[in-house]
Amino acid sequence: MISEKTKKWIEAGKMFAINLDSNILCPECEMSNLEARDIMNEEYPKEFERLLYCPKCEAKNFIKLKIP
Repeated sequence: MISEKTKKWIEAGKMFAINLDSNILCPECEMSNLEARDIMNEEYPKEFERLLYCPKCEAKNFIKLKIP
């Protein structure tokens, strides 16, 4: 069974995959909004990782996206 925190991270990932400027509360501490930053993949220039992180508790997660 998937935990509620995991579900919130999945939903955050879906939102940030669509919009880099999404406004989503951190699933871990629920005290600050997540921030996002793109990291290009030099080995595979048609994809990149989007780092989702909390500036308050430093929780982080990554999603891999392809450049259309």
